[in-house]
Amino acid sequence: MKAKAPLSGVRIADLTNVIAGPVATRMLAHMGAEILKIELPWGRAIGNIAMHGDDEEGRAYNKVGTFNEVNRAKKSMAIDLTHESGKELFREIVSISDIVIQNYSPRVMGNLSLDYENLRKIKPDIIMVSMPALGLEGPWSNYISFGPGTDALGGLSSITGYKDGNPHKPGNFYADHNSGFHVATGLMAALYHKSQTGEGQHLEIVLREATMSVIGEHFIEYQLTGKEPKRSGNDHQTFFPHGIFPCKGNDSWVAISIESEREWKSLCDLLTAFDLKDDPDLSDIKTRRLNYQKIESKITEWTKKRTNQQAMNQMQSKGIRAGIVAKASDILSDKHFSERGYLDTVDHPDAGKYTSPGLPFKFSKAATNVGVRAPMFSEHTISILSNLLCKDIRTIDSLIEKGTTPLEPIDRIYS
Repeated sequence: MKAKAPLSGVRIADLTNVIAGPVATRMLAHMGAEILKIELPWGRAIGNIAMHGDDEEGRAYNKVGTFNEVNRAKKSMAIDLTHESGKELFREIVSISDIVIQNYSPRVMGNLSLDYENLRKIKPDIIMVSMPALGLEGPWSNYISFGPGTDALGGLSSITGYKDGNPHKPGNFYADHNSGFHVATGLMAALYHKSQTGEGQHLEIVLREATMSVIGEHFIEYQLTGKEPKRSGNDHQTFFPHGIFPCKGNDSWVAISIESEREWKSLCDLLTAFDLKDDPDLSDIKTRRLNYQKIESKITEWTKKRTNQQAMNQMQSKGIRAGIVAKASDILSDKHFSERGYLDTVDHPDAGKYTSPGLPFKFSKAATNVGVRAPMFSEHTISILSNLLCKDIRTIDSLIEKGTTPLEPIDRIYS
């Protein structure tokens, strides 16, 4: 008997946009939940870039790479929630769903009369997830923020950067992705509670607070010392040498971390840096750190003569912790990932074939829903209207014609 996915039978009405919410529902989709992605009728906006109309090769709005990455394994239906008929359609979807998830600013769902109190009148056991950047309550609750701003507001950017340098944002929208995983975790608890009690509830995941939750040691450091944590770049408080060094080739690097005296001596032997090994002024990590330029220049001289793979292999063979700084091309061609079946390859009718990270955990007794592409715009509108909401063809045609549920993006009309 074929194993079921863990969330088979769970239906989620997904109103999320951009990154944080879609990452959460992608995780849930990979675990088998049926995600009904309710799209904006005027196209797929990522970073306020409206994607509608045709390009030379086809429908541009179906080729938004960021959208297709975070919306795999979902069904798409466009609904204009400014239409009363659109709101009614959404209410009907809520009546047959287990979860509603949205990441609008706090005032939006209330303005649409689709807030938790109104939705639970439709389905008393509904679980609703809200993902405000700064919370549903408090003096900043109505402010809007995206990942880069939330990284900064949550304190992450203050500790990211080089020593004596300016704050930096992380390389990706860390706050968004981190919050998405928090949503998936919180929903598991809410679904379990519902299975035990029959009760739904309103779950609030705040992007700023989710960011703060992963850097708690820096808040503790300030309270214990009275000093603000400092940016340290690639350095480490207790390990040295500890950093990333250039290797032979274009944009090729290796990460090295030395903790013990044994590792230090092994490093010196590998580098044939016996002057460093025997130098009484470099007898411990503290004195080595004071002479970092001499040590790091010797390491760089050695690494630049080798590819990062060669440097990593030679160091690891001597018990030295080292690893290549893997780029996208390295990961996509990595045999280890290939054999584990981690990478998720899909073939999209408009965007073509592409490979993305898959589900970062495996079940020994459950299936997962990977290998399923992102939907094209409003691709499942007719099937949802007819099969789930039992609408007749005349009603469906009318909803499409007046723009309540368009099959292609339409121009937004501001009143």
